[in-house]
Amino acid sequence: MGLNICARAQWVEGLRSLVTVENHSVVVDPPPEEGGTGTAMSAPQLFAAAMAACIAGFIANSCRLRDIPLTRLEVELTAPVQTGPRRIGDMEAVIRMDPEPPEEVRQHLLKVAQRATLLNTLARPPRVILRFEESPTPSRLRAPAAPGPPA
Repeated sequence: MGLNICARAQWVEGLRSLVTVENHSVVVDPPPEEGGTGTAMSAPQLFAAAMAACIAGFIANSCRLRDIPLTRLEVELTAPVQTGPRRIGDMEAVIRMDPEPPEEVRQHLLKVAQRATLLNTLARPPRVILRFEESPTPSRLRAPAAPGPPA
């Protein structure tokens, strides 16, 4: 089995949440038109940011491993928000690098980017199981009855 990521979102106030994974935290807050205050990225914006960062990370790592010169790397990801149901639509990522690589290297890096973890996740979406934590009920707190005939 592999690594488990445990993200904990804690409500702060209004629609703001503090999301923590290990020792890293980020505030999430929708824009005012969605009921938030717009003081931080919204969850869909954070999703798009994570996607762009994942692609950039895969490309940068491939450049490192193959000694491909890299002085600048930028991934600009456009992610339209759609309705019916509300979701992120088809995304487009534009990659910019300096020095500009030759065509065969560009093709290699595009193949690398297509294997980015979050792209693979969208291609093979995981099930998401939602549930409330079960709280102990008074009947569960009582000691079990002793075996034998009723008293």
